[in-house]
Amino acid sequence: MVLFEAGGVFLLALLALWLFALVDVITTPAAACRNLPKLLWIVLVVLLPDLGSILWLLLGRPRRAARARRTDYTQPRPPIAIEDHPGYTATTNVTDRRSAELDKQIEEWEARQRELELERHERELDGE
Repeated sequence: MVLFEAGGVFLLALLALWLFALVDVITTPAAACRNLPKLLWIVLVVLLPDLGSILWLLLGRPRRAARARRTDYTQPRPPIAIEDHPGYTATTNVTDRRSAELDKQIEEWEARQRELELERHERELDGE
């Protein structure tokens, strides 16, 4: 019975090793794979789980220094979100007076839009 339990633990360890190796191969950039192309490493790890996983860890996985240098400085930086801007505050600075001014401005824009639509509609009726 003890032998069966030890075998079960060994089986779980091999399964964990295989899953780790498979996920690691998939998430590793193709340019960082050593000795074989990435697709061949995936096939090797899937078809020969134990041996493929060990070979990946020893021969295919990028070295630690190569993994740390993943940043590509030639690519443009992603835009900074508004929350990340140093001048951002979570509280709004809109006062009641400013809110009323903005509401009035929106009403004026909407009225102008209605006038333009009415003029366009009249031109269409005159043209037909």
